[in-house]
Amino acid sequence: MDFFVNKIDLHALIKRTKPLHLLVVEDDEAMRKVTVTFLNTFFDNIHCAGDGVEALQVLGEEPIDMILTDINMPNMNGLEFIAKLREMNCDLPIMILSAHAEPSYFLQSIKYSVDGYLLKPFDIEQFFPLLLKIVKCLEDKKELLEYHNQLETMVAQKTKELEYRCLHEYYTDLPNAIMLHQDLEKWKCGYMLLLDMSHFSVINKEYGKAFANHVIIRTARILEKHIHKNAKLYKTESDRFAILLKESPLKEVYLYCDQIISFFDNHNIGIDDTELNITFNIGVDKIRADASDTLINCEYALDKSKELGSRHYEVFSARTTAFKDEKEAVKWLRLTRELIMEEKIEPYYQPIKDLKSGKVVKYEALARGIYKDEIVAPHFFVQQAEKLGLSTALTRLMINKSFAFFQDKTEEFSINLTERDLLEGYLIRFLTEKMKQYSIEPSRITFEILENITVTKNSKRITQKLNRLREIGFQVAIDDFGIENSNFSRLLEINIDFIKIDGIFIRDLKENEKNRMITRAIVNLAKTLGIKTVAEYVEDAEIYTLIKECGIDYAQGYFIGKPAPKLLDT
Repeated sequence: MDFFVNKIDLHALIKRTKPLHLLVVEDDEAMRKVTVTFLNTFFDNIHCAGDGVEALQVLGEEPIDMILTDINMPNMNGLEFIAKLREMNCDLPIMILSAHAEPSYFLQSIKYSVDGYLLKPFDIEQFFPLLLKIVKCLEDKKELLEYHNQLETMVAQKTKELEYRCLHEYYTDLPNAIMLHQDLEKWKCGYMLLLDMSHFSVINKEYGKAFANHVIIRTARILEKHIHKNAKLYKTESDRFAILLKESPLKEVYLYCDQIISFFDNHNIGIDDTELNITFNIGVDKIRADASDTLINCEYALDKSKELGSRHYEVFSARTTAFKDEKEAVKWLRLTRELIMEEKIEPYYQPIKDLKSGKVVKYEALARGIYKDEIVAPHFFVQQAEKLGLSTALTRLMINKSFAFFQDKTEEFSINLTERDLLEGYLIRFLTEKMKQYSIEPSRITFEILENITVTKNSKRITQKLNRLREIGFQVAIDDFGIENSNFSRLLEINIDFIKIDGIFIRDLKENEKNRMITRAIVNLAKTLGIKTVAEYVEDAEIYTLIKECGIDYAQGYFIGKPAPKLLDT
C-alpha cells in the first residue's frame, strides 16, 4: 500500500472519486459486501445489483458514472450486460472484476471497450492506476462537455446578436427592411407609409456623410418618440423610413401624414450648432396579401407625391390612371430587358419603291419584339431600351440579324441609328466585323437618323461620325424630316443622301394644301442639295399620286407594303 501511496496521491484521488456514483454488479452477496466495504473509502455513492437485468434497472433510475461488474451471474451475465450497454450507445467506464482469467474473456472485454479487467481476489496494485485513469477520463470528458456547453452558449448568444443585427439598421438600431417585409407578411391589414427625406443628397454633399448620418439618427429618434400607438417604425435604405399602421381607417392615415409633415415644419433638427429643416414626401398603400405589392405600390405613390414637390403625400389607388400608366411602363422595362438580352428582337422589312421605275429597290429594317408568339410593336420597347441603357444592344441585334438576312440577296436596306450609337465608340468597329462576316458591301446600306439629333449639343461629334460612315461607303438618311427646327446648314455639313419626309405632312396631302406646299418646298430644297427624298406613310393610291406630283423620289408605307419578316418577292 505504501508503494502506491508514493506513486499516487491517494487523498487527492479519494477527493476526486467521492462525488462519483459507482454501480457494483455482483451476484455473490458476500463478495459484494467485501467489495463495497473496500470501495466505501473512495465512493460516497455506491449502487448494487445482483445481475445484468438488475443493473440495467439501476442505470435507468440512478446517475451512474462508472461500473464494476462480475462476469458469471444468473439471468444476464456480465459480458451480456456490457454488450447490451454498448448496443444502447452507453459509453460509461466499465471495470470487470472476475475470477476467470481465460483469454476468451479478455478478448470479449476488449471487443466491448472495457476500461480494465481485474482478477479476484481484489488486486490493489491493479485497481489504483485503473481507477485514476478512469477518473481522469471522466474529468476530461466533463471538462470537454463544459467547454462544449460554453461554446454552444457563446454560439447561441452570437447567433442571437447576428439575428438582431440582420433585422436592425446599423446607425439607428431601428427594425430594417428585412423585418419590414416579414411584418408585412404577418400583419395582413392596415397601411404602410414610406417616408423619403427631401433633398437629403444636398445635406450629404454640403456637410459630409458623417454629419448626414447624425441627421438620420436624430430624425429616427424624433419619429420613434412620436410614433403612433398602433404603429411600428422602420429604417429602410438611405434616407428612408417606413411606418406600419395597424387597423387604421384611411382618414386616420391622412391625419397621421399631415401630423408628420406639420411636426417637422415646426421643429428643426439640431446637430451641434447647425439647425436643419427636414421635410418628407410620403407614399402610402394599404397592406396587401403580397408584401411585395405593398412595397411597390408605396414606391409608386412616393414618386407621385414628389411630382408635387416636398411636403406632400400620396395614397396609391389602382384605379388612378397615373398609377396604371406607371405600372405599365415598369412592366415594359422588364419585358424590354428580356426581349433584348434573350435576342427576341427580329427585323421586319418594309419595302421602299422608286417612283420613277415603279420598282421596290430597298427595304427598311424595323425592329419587332417576339413575346409569347405575339409581335410587339417598337413603341413598347424602343424608349424603354433607352432608359435601360440598352439602345446600342438593340442596334447591334438589328445590324447583326439584318446583315445575316441580306447576305445572300442583292437588295439595299436601311437601319435606324440613335444618338447613343453615334456617340459611343463601338459602331465603326462592329460594322467592319459584320461586313467581313457576312460579305456585305457598305454601299447597300443606309443608316437612318432622326432629324433632331443633328442639332443637339453633340451635333459636331455626330456629324464627324456620320461623315466617317459615308467615307466608308454607307449612305445616310435623315428620318422624320420637317417636324423639328431644322438647321439646313447641318444638312450641308453632313452631306446626307436621303431625306425621309415625316408622315405628318404626307398623311394630309389630300386635304391640306399647306402640307402640299411644305412638301414641295422640302423636295425643291433637297433637289438643290442633290439629296433624294422619301415619303413615309403612303397609305393609298391618291397619296401615291400626289407625292409623285410633288417630285418625291421614293415611297414607303402600307400602300407599298407592310413590314414583314420576308421580302415581297420571296
